[in-house]
Amino acid sequence: MCFEHLYVHIPFCQSKCNYCDFVSYPVAGREEALAGYGRLLLCEAALWRKRADIGPLKSAYLGGGTPGLLPPKDVEALLADFTFAKDAEITLEANPESVNEEKLCAWLKAGVNRLSLGAQSFNDSLLAAMGRIHSAARIKEALALARAAGFKNTGIDLIYGLPGQNPIAWRADIAEALESGAEHISLYGLSLSADSPWGREVAAGRLTIPDEDTSADMLEAAMELLPQAGYVHYEISNFARAGYESRHNTAYWQRDNYLGLGAAAASCAGEKRWFNRRDVECYEAELQAGRLPIIEEESLSIEEILGEALFLGLRLTAGLGLEDFAARYGIRAESYYKRPLKRLQKQGLVEVAEGRLRLTRRGILLGNEVFMQFL
Repeated sequence: MCFEHLYVHIPFCQSKCNYCDFVSYPVAGREEALAGYGRLLLCEAALWRKRADIGPLKSAYLGGGTPGLLPPKDVEALLADFTFAKDAEITLEANPESVNEEKLCAWLKAGVNRLSLGAQSFNDSLLAAMGRIHSAARIKEALALARAAGFKNTGIDLIYGLPGQNPIAWRADIAEALESGAEHISLYGLSLSADSPWGREVAAGRLTIPDEDTSADMLEAAMELLPQAGYVHYEISNFARAGYESRHNTAYWQRDNYLGLGAAAASCAGEKRWFNRRDVECYEAELQAGRLPIIEEESLSIEEILGEALFLGLRLTAGLGLEDFAARYGIRAESYYKRPLKRLQKQGLVEVAEGRLRLTRRGILLGNEVFMQFL
């Protein structure tokens, strides 16, 4: 196996947000676990080097959780443990409240060249309702600090379809995002699991969220406003200034091999996919015993691989190159999926242009309906 992309999961947060179902744990009471986590990541990487070729890496992504909580010396030690391509993209996620001048300078020194801030909204009332512990002013301050430190590639995340959020409030968030000057803007429709606090509230009828039509209107508003301001809509949920598209995430959508390190991290190599233990203590115990902390592995069938490649490729607004697909998998997508593609074309959800299969504008708004045809 060979890996050119690395994901590192940091499962610690200052507090858990009301919508969150990611594997993350409040750091209070787990300070010792956080302090020793960097060492565990290095241990896992060493075990993997006995099994696979890692690097030179084209991208690395430190996600979470809140990677900004990881001590800067651990970020430096981790990145120093790998070989990177000359133009590698190295991203670190951070929440606005976890950013300061000292950390930013240390991250840059360690090799981080892309900062992704979990803004989620510029509306203080919505931030409080979500359980976020930063303000709109703090988002702007964090971005200003990042610029001053020397970061030239910054991104922010926003969520739409929030309880109490209307199209006017959403457009105000987009306006603030544009004013921020971030090179990359990710927009995520609210998706609640039954285990999240908001998920339980919605199930009990104590909380309502905007309906699908309203959420679709919000996405459509972004699809109009962001390109007008010079952002390329390169993936369903992602917009960037030309040249600032996320190379790491694009590797996922192109179904490239990637190695995941850390508790709850996922990895993919060809037809193989595996997942690490979610609990930090169990993750540590496996490593101390000299074993990789894998809890689940699966081998995908050719049907599953083709379906996954198709729906991931369709997430990119440039679409899926049909000749590239045929060369990689030895099967022509337009023949193998003739019936569903014909149906989707008739419904105006997909189109073929210049040798690429892609979603139409309507297809982007109804993406999940399209993707279900191939899963």
